[in-house]
Amino acid sequence: MASLTPPESLPKYIADGLPKQDDETLRDTQEYIDQLIADRERHREEPVTEDELPNDVDVVEEDSDGTVYHEYRTCGDDTCQCMSGGSKHGPYAYRAYRDGDTVRREYLGKAPDTNTTA
Repeated sequence: MASLTPPESLPKYIADGLPKQDDETLRDTQEYIDQLIADRERHREEPVTEDELPNDVDVVEEDSDGTVYHEYRTCGDDTCQCMSGGSKHGPYAYRAYRDGDTVRREYLGKAPDTNTTA
């Protein structure tokens, strides 16, 4: 059997263990890897769900480009009313989208204020 070189990206403990497996285990492993890849690809095409967004946001639009939502935020200035339970700043519009397995967000700008009690 020729000496095969595993990809450099493969962790050493996996590269060392795979050649020790029998054919059936290798086929089962290959099937499992194929299922993992298919599941990840399916997940990348799914819209961002509300449980993946920050708390207390208003979702305003969902489409193939991502999920647009409005959020009121604190500014981080300890002397500001927003830091001591007062009104937060905003609303600000964001678009959440998938980038591989990561949910990213893009700032879209100040949103029209539709809630004066935030």
